[in-house]
Amino acid sequence: MSLAKGLEYDAVLVVEPARIVAAEERGLQRLYVALTRAVSTLHLLHADPLPEPLQAQTAAV
Repeated sequence: MSLAKGLEYDAVLVVEPARIVAAEERGLQRLYVALTRAVSTLHLLHADPLPEPLQAQTAAV
């Protein structure tokens, strides 16, 4: 993820956000970076439950 810092993309696909969060101590910050790189379209692909901060946001949509 550090290579993508500061870059933006038209479309972003984030696969298994919960695994990103669980992978390291700063996983939630890494997920935030991935989620904020999209300019036009953001897709989340997951089989595992979403991390708690995303569950609250998707319930509101």
